[in-house]
Amino acid sequence: MVLETFDVSNIPLVNAVPLTPENFKPYGGVISADHQIKNVESSAANYGTATKIHKVAPIVNNYKDCPSGKEPTANWNIFRCKAPVNLINTNGDGSKIYKSRVLERHPYTTQTFIPMGQDLSKRSYLVIVAKTNEKTPERLPNPAMIKAFICKGNQSVTYGAGTWHAPMVVIDEEAPHIDFAVFIHENGVAEEDCQECYFEPGYEIKYSTSRDNKL
Repeated sequence: MVLETFDVSNIPLVNAVPLTPENFKPYGGVISADHQIKNVESSAANYGTATKIHKVAPIVNNYKDCPSGKEPTANWNIFRCKAPVNLINTNGDGSKIYKSRVLERHPYTTQTFIPMGQDLSKRSYLVIVAKTNEKTPERLPNPAMIKAFICKGNQSVTYGAGTWHAPMVVIDEEAPHIDFAVFIHENGVAEEDCQECYFEPGYEIKYSTSRDNKL
């Protein structure tokens, strides 16, 4: 369901930054053991062969508030994603520019993306989000408040219920695809499961795929 098309011809370039649980907190949650093992409650598990890091990302189901009243099911889906090479350009400094034209939200549920089989340290995908304009009746995204994050192969992201975000953007152009395990609640009512806004001519995200061992 498309709610609005925005003119973003005057929106400046957005610089993507490395994903951390702290900088993504306004938009949902992150599963990133390298970060969370340091400052999230943990305990020994599996008879001493594992560490359990507790409650690292939210799971929310608000379908009790949906207009249809139809109950959802909790679903695991797989998204097999490839890099949108037709929308990626290379700068003279070696950085890349991705042009995005759509944001979506799931009004009543969180959505978690878990990359499978990825190099732990390789920059694998982008996460793009926007703040909601609370002054609009339909709580549309604010096109002037776009943020972008670079995610490594051992990081997962959970979009908060109602958080505006881009469809998954793979930036590993060498990989034929990346498989994401995706957890979400869905009730099968299209306008309640997913809503979209379009952006013309698109907003540009600048990022680098060079390896970085820093968290």
